[in-house]
Amino acid sequence: AGLPRAARGALRRRSRAPAQPLVLWSFEASPSGRLVRERLCELELPYLLHNAAPGSTRGGGDSAGAGSRGVPVLEDPNAGVVLADADAILAHLEREYAVV
Repeated sequence: AGLPRAARGALRRRSRAPAQPLVLWSFEASPSGRLVRERLCELELPYLLHNAAPGSTRGGGDSAGAGSRGVPVLEDPNAGVVLADADAILAHLEREYAVV
């Protein structure tokens, strides 16, 4: 979407609600984690946030199968996917939940 950077996360966009909340592993100061959190807010998608320490290799834990991928990690139980790359996460959120 063509929102200016300063407006990211502050404006609402139309979306389809997932049946189950998404699960995000991130840490507060992570630039890529922030991009994902902003997109989740823009799309008003419910999600559970697990904070991880910077450099953590526990992102996603064993339940999400993320192992040593680090953060951000998004688990989408609705689509049956676990994504560990911010660009892939953003593309997934747009493809699965954004309404154009």
